[in-house]
Amino acid sequence: MANEIADTQPTTQSQMQSQCTLLESQPPELPIYGRLCAKNIQIKSLGTKNPISCVTRESSNSYDLHDGEFAMGRDEGKCDLVLTKEHMPESKLSRVSNVHFTITKGSDITAPVYITDHSRNGTFINNARIGKNRQHILKHDDVISICFPNLRAFVYHDLRHNEAESKMPKEVQETYYIERQLGSGACGTVFLLHHLRSCQQFAMKHVVKNRISQQTRQRAGILNDPQRVMNEVSIMKKLNHPCVIKMHDIFDNPDSVCMVLEYMSGDLLSRIVRHKKLSEKTSKLYFLQMCHAVGYLHKQGITHRDLKPDNILLLDDRERTLLKVSDFGLSKFVDKNSMMRTLCGTPLYVAPEILQTNGSGSYTRKIDIWSMGVVLFTMLSGNVPFSDDFGTPAIEQIKRSKFSMRSSSWKGVSSKAKKLIFEILNVNAKQRPSIEDLINSIWLRDPVAIADAEQLMGQSLALEEQPRTTSDVENDSAGPSRAMQQPPSKRQRVGQV
Repeated sequence: MANEIADTQPTTQSQMQSQCTLLESQPPELPIYGRLCAKNIQIKSLGTKNPISCVTRESSNSYDLHDGEFAMGRDEGKCDLVLTKEHMPESKLSRVSNVHFTITKGSDITAPVYITDHSRNGTFINNARIGKNRQHILKHDDVISICFPNLRAFVYHDLRHNEAESKMPKEVQETYYIERQLGSGACGTVFLLHHLRSCQQFAMKHVVKNRISQQTRQRAGILNDPQRVMNEVSIMKKLNHPCVIKMHDIFDNPDSVCMVLEYMSGDLLSRIVRHKKLSEKTSKLYFLQMCHAVGYLHKQGITHRDLKPDNILLLDDRERTLLKVSDFGLSKFVDKNSMMRTLCGTPLYVAPEILQTNGSGSYTRKIDIWSMGVVLFTMLSGNVPFSDDFGTPAIEQIKRSKFSMRSSSWKGVSSKAKKLIFEILNVNAKQRPSIEDLINSIWLRDPVAIADAEQLMGQSLALEEQPRTTSDVENDSAGPSRAMQQPPSKRQRVGQV
């Protein structure tokens, strides 16, 4: 008996090891993000080449989609879903390409799902043709037609729950795919979104209107009242400059406003934090572009009033990159000689003339110059010039322009840069330099910095100055690379404001 037990033990272990080996050899099943359901075509069974990448459901009329690429067409060697004479009449099947369309999605759960048309006879989304080798973003309940608009082959079901998108107005959802939230602040929430047809990325600022009395708004200092919101809209719709964020779309609803803006990869504050501080060469390039942007705004009769690193956006992660001024929620149109009397701005970057009168006095566009000086100080040193950590309240330091450049972070910074900061951070606004003075300062009359800034802005202008047609809008997924190759028809020089 003992021998029998001993004999059966190895067999049991062997079976278990065999089963474990079999399980380990099976590829892990990827999460399901969507489902294709057959629609309005004579299909009894579609069948698939690879049941792991595309799981056939018992009904044989729907297929679960996993991360990666799914292909549909007639080529058995390239397609996951292969159409044959069993699935549709020969007259229609002959118009199906070897690879008719592919569906792809990245590993990020919130990433959009793309369908790419590879066919000669067309792939259609809700009766609109995608275009050969072009992409379209798939959304829940989209109808996919092949060869003809009325040959409605599939319905796409999105099995993910997109909380960000569900909260957006219907008209936004009909035009864009909202991927995820990028950030939020006192003036609204920013989302990353993609145009459904062009697949181009944008940033959308969503501002909820707060309908309360004017007296309450003034007392509480609330920013998101309807008048302020529409002020921001009216300003941004008029702006067109390579170093100023461009508004592409606007959705105004009774309860909120959605502003679709250019998408930039990051902001100046994050760049400074990541690198501790910026080199003088890089700071000069960024500051020169800021000067050009603010000069343009001032010429348009606009005072920004909230310039700070958070509101300075950067195109990409490269050190030599295009800069754009954003967030005009605190801006205001003014006549050339008019004065503004509203207490606003971010405390550490606000000008002393605002604090000295507690908002009851008068101030001009020179408040933007002051803020730019604080930004320049922060870029070069990695620190703010005024802070409660320095002993006295920051507000009192700002009122007296009390700051120091004695820390080790200023070692190696040129005397010209330091001198310019002292000139900018002048308590007397009348003695503070203008934008023209900054552009003509010795520190910024640097041929290398000017050439770099001109090239960056010229590339941006080249993109924006290309004539746009309906087909261009529909085919934006062809990318800006075509426009980038075209020389700008007009070059706006940095030295000219």
